[in-house]
Amino acid sequence: MKTVKSAQNSTRKCKVAVIGAGASGIATAKCLMEDGHEPTVFERGDQVGGVWVFNKTNGRAFSTVHFQHSKYVSVFSDYPMSMETNEFPHYTEVLQYLNDYVDHFDIRKNIKFNTPVDKVVKTDDGWDVTISYPGGQATFNFDAIAVCSGIYNDARWPGFPGEEKFKGKIIHSKDYKDPSIFTDKNVLILGNGPSGVDIAVTASYNSNKTIWSYRKNRWLLPRYCERLPFDFIVTRLNKHIPFRHQILSLVHFQKFYPIMLDHIACGVKPDVGPEKSGPVFNEDALNRIRLGAIKNKPNISHFQEDKVVFEDGSSEAIDIVVYATGYQVKIPFMDEYLGEDHQKNLNLYKMVFHPELPNCGFIGFVYGNVIFPTSELQARWFSKVISGELELPSKVAMEEQIAEHRKHQEEGWIESAYRSLRVSAFDYMDDIAKEINALPKLWENWKILKEIFTGPMLSTQYRIDGPNKWQGAISWIKQVPKLVRK
Repeated sequence: MKTVKSAQNSTRKCKVAVIGAGASGIATAKCLMEDGHEPTVFERGDQVGGVWVFNKTNGRAFSTVHFQHSKYVSVFSDYPMSMETNEFPHYTEVLQYLNDYVDHFDIRKNIKFNTPVDKVVKTDDGWDVTISYPGGQATFNFDAIAVCSGIYNDARWPGFPGEEKFKGKIIHSKDYKDPSIFTDKNVLILGNGPSGVDIAVTASYNSNKTIWSYRKNRWLLPRYCERLPFDFIVTRLNKHIPFRHQILSLVHFQKFYPIMLDHIACGVKPDVGPEKSGPVFNEDALNRIRLGAIKNKPNISHFQEDKVVFEDGSSEAIDIVVYATGYQVKIPFMDEYLGEDHQKNLNLYKMVFHPELPNCGFIGFVYGNVIFPTSELQARWFSKVISGELELPSKVAMEEQIAEHRKHQEEGWIESAYRSLRVSAFDYMDDIAKEINALPKLWENWKILKEIFTGPMLSTQYRIDGPNKWQGAISWIKQVPKLVRK
């Protein structure tokens, strides 16, 4: 079911509680302000940035983190990164970008730092939001709430037999900050998501020995292919090719073939294609494996005092174990509505709206590598819905879409902790853009038709037409191919 125009075409202005000042939270605040709403952003920390904040006791970033996708594809639609920023920015550049965004759009005045949200309660006229602050606790009423607290909350600890006997050190990737802890140590990294790959590679340059353990192989792709960012392979033209998956497989075969051979040589070729497994982008991983700097192992079986035993019966003497095993979605202030298993019960219409929670949007609760523009589109849609300009389908229709999407997730991706949060990023963004009539109108933009169809899937395409256009959109779309090829 599609969102439909409201019969009243209302432009109700709302007081909105935005919970979290990470990328999703600040984008939501900005989109709400564009439509005349009054957002108040509650942030439990002392600065904006969410997972991109780095310090010794807080945040999820570690010293070597870079964007998985290029700065052209991964940023907000009407605020490109500076020319000086690396094409795959370091976390310090990402954090600076988020702060610049906040100041450019004058969002900071709407943010209350060091103010965690303790509870939200649905009322007859909106939502009561209870917050804590240095002087105590208070409750305020809002017309709507945007939950932007993210999916990287509680560390997922796998729990293997014998952990309590192990004399080495076990940490989660959330507590890992700097590779100096690996110096002259025998290190084991568990998990091959983006963090696991980065930490394994970094550890291999610092440790005495690096062991990398995981359940299933996944594709390890370079950030660049034929001198272009790898994400430039995905274009709007691809989406319009009949039998596109089969045809694109042939078109890209020449590009993928050497990479596939490298996977075979390293003994890590996955059983499924990149789209189904979800690739990780890292230039060094395969080289470090092939050089013997990283030794691959299957999943852990159990621990001994000074060893880790793997499912194939082999064992290794280990000093430090890093669990790069991801996170569990936990939204404590929503316990009343999401029960005990928040991730399982996070059944959202098009990954944003809960059928039983009116005037509530969940922004950024998707798993993928282009979360900034994805969250921004969700926020634009949420803003139009709470203003009454657009209305949602019936509860039954929303539940049908949720069930259909769950089936698509189960068929489209291999089983993983994040499968219930996965979307096909660019298809998903187009779908949300349709809701707010922000898809580029090809017949009205024929002068940049080539860039729209064959260029990278820039989020700026969603600012050419529709609400809240950006005057610089066409100029930027024309400029990007020249920048990246210079």
